[in-house]
Amino acid sequence: MVRAKEIKTLSIQEAMDNLATIVSIDMANPPQLGIVRHHFVTDAQQIGPHEVFWLSAEGNDTIFEILDMTFRTIHQHLVTLLESNEVNWDDPLVRKGIQSMMELVAESAHKMDQYIAFRQGKALTTQIEERIPFQDLRFFYEHRFSKQFKGESESWSADFGENENAILLEETKTGLMDFESVRRDLEYELFSIRNENGEPYFNDDLLRNIKLACFENGPEVSFEEDPLLRVRAVQERDLQASSQQILSDCQDLIEDFYKIFRQIADLPMAKLISQAVFALYLVVNPRNLIQNTENKSSYLYFHDFQLYLRQAMNTGEYQKFVAYPPASTERVPRLLMQIIHALCFSFFYRLGGVKQETIGLIHRCMRFGEEKNKKAAIKGSSIWSQMIIDDEKFRSLLGQFPNGPLFKILDQIREEEGSAFDPLMQNNLPQRVFEIGARGRWIQVLRMPCPVVQPQINKVTVAEEFLGFLRHMAQHNPPQKHLLINLQDRNSWQEFARSLRMESLQKNAEFNGQLVVATLPKSTDFYYQYNQFMNLGPAKEFIAEFKKQISHPEEWGFFFPQEFSSKEQQKFVDSLVSFIHEEFFNSTKNLSRQNREDFIEIFYQFLILKWIEIVHPDSISFTCKDGIDTGAAAMGLFFSFIQTLTFEISKEVEFLRYLLYSGAFFVRERAIDPERFNRALSAMEKIDRCLAENRSISERMADLYHAKFLKSLAIRHI
Repeated sequence: MVRAKEIKTLSIQEAMDNLATIVSIDMANPPQLGIVRHHFVTDAQQIGPHEVFWLSAEGNDTIFEILDMTFRTIHQHLVTLLESNEVNWDDPLVRKGIQSMMELVAESAHKMDQYIAFRQGKALTTQIEERIPFQDLRFFYEHRFSKQFKGESESWSADFGENENAILLEETKTGLMDFESVRRDLEYELFSIRNENGEPYFNDDLLRNIKLACFENGPEVSFEEDPLLRVRAVQERDLQASSQQILSDCQDLIEDFYKIFRQIADLPMAKLISQAVFALYLVVNPRNLIQNTENKSSYLYFHDFQLYLRQAMNTGEYQKFVAYPPASTERVPRLLMQIIHALCFSFFYRLGGVKQETIGLIHRCMRFGEEKNKKAAIKGSSIWSQMIIDDEKFRSLLGQFPNGPLFKILDQIREEEGSAFDPLMQNNLPQRVFEIGARGRWIQVLRMPCPVVQPQINKVTVAEEFLGFLRHMAQHNPPQKHLLINLQDRNSWQEFARSLRMESLQKNAEFNGQLVVATLPKSTDFYYQYNQFMNLGPAKEFIAEFKKQISHPEEWGFFFPQEFSSKEQQKFVDSLVSFIHEEFFNSTKNLSRQNREDFIEIFYQFLILKWIEIVHPDSISFTCKDGIDTGAAAMGLFFSFIQTLTFEISKEVEFLRYLLYSGAFFVRERAIDPERFNRALSAMEKIDRCLAENRSISERMADLYHAKFLKSLAIRHI
């Protein structure tokens, strides 16, 4: 277990979570207290599969270390606020929030003293308040910070009730959604998700700022230049092609269904299946395209298809057939299940029909962006430098229309209020984008958001369509398997529940043959080489830290497939780390921060390739929250990685742009997150350059993978 002394810093949210856990302890029935990395947890909490260091009654050093870090984090937060020029000290909400925070600090110290006394079986004594971090925090607050409140008395009262705790945590987490983060479209899912108490994460002031930003006068641009006006029309043509594909894939089952429909027309499940199929036919009808009608369009009819399909899967008949699968002689129930699962499968395997049009639209945006800058055209010295130049052009044009994501949020609040974060039903659709060849078969790569429904931050269910997709895979002969690479942060409060829900799904007896989930952390301090890892320059130290994290995967945000045994994993990791250091970094003794970031990305590519070799999947997805930033960058990087191993990457740059930009452009009306884009591009360039300069790298890969597997590798877009 990772001890507290290994963790140098906490985020303000982690510190507040620790305090909230402490003050929520019921001393009438004290729970067992433990630590997951640097988080306090109790046995009353839903902790999931983490390895928990449960604190015994013998010593309190670990408790003190975690508390010291927590109080130092609060102290530093107050220092940052004091030095900021943007805090309105006259705002009563600011005063209330800070006072509540300090009351929570005081209450947590008192409660922990009570808890320690209970564990040791001794009379209550003051221990926490005597520690230096607590005293430093109190002195700073009372003698420096409280002066900002113009003489008002800010007490350290411990009289802080349970309801106020909830308010404080709510204010703290809402504070993370400042207007700048909303503009950057980083946490838009929190406009659909509610907290543990069922309250929204946004407040009226934030909503008012969004509305003002959306409707303020922007730059004077013509409608012909606005690329977002073309998005809906392109999406409709994509849905029209997709609907035709789904109908074609399910044609035989649809014909069989309507042959017996009169016999089963009274069944709710059958009615809804019929409505779903009919909606697809309406999508396909060219009269319903938005340019051809003033009434309901194909875009909305496709949403109807999704709605009816999900409703059919929520009927009593469907749930009964899932619990008690119909026998082979029960023709009607089997047909109903088969058609539903086939529709789900085709929904995830849809190809669409506007890739070339999308690539053209992206090029058009880049050209207009170049014209807006009124600079002479610059040519990059390599395909990678050219991609950076073109990316600047793309963002330059979209910068003229910065409120696309804000309008999306307003639509989301207006249409989905009281609903949930439900990407599949919120126009973020899965799609099959390219194929990887291995051992004479083609593995389908899907662009896919996290297939969940999340009404509250701690309540997550798997979308019925994804379960139907997996059930259809089980019906194949032989059964098929999907490898879901989860790129969410399983240690963050925003993504913890989603990650654990997806990881636990493969343990369900019904799906363990069809689903393999592997988690790669792409938001941790180590991944970004932040904080305590910032100066981890010596290669030996960096590699040792990397190996340590891999050897304790779940503590550091990893989750590996069961097919990858610990012994195999350790052997592979040791060989791979040495291989990358020698071949890609010339065994250099010191690694710059960018080198270390590239090292991590390159390691991930080889690790994913190993998972493919071991798992033998039929399909694979790079799944983050929504598949448009972290997921798109990971998918584009892996595409270029396989391309570099097998072909000349320059042949597929246009398609690579499609992988990187299309998701964010069509789903959120913006460019891919620049940090994710630049990180992926840096690794692509490193891989391409090293393989071009040293083709022996490919030969040495035979030490990591079976030779037949490597020889069979191929890739193509569809």
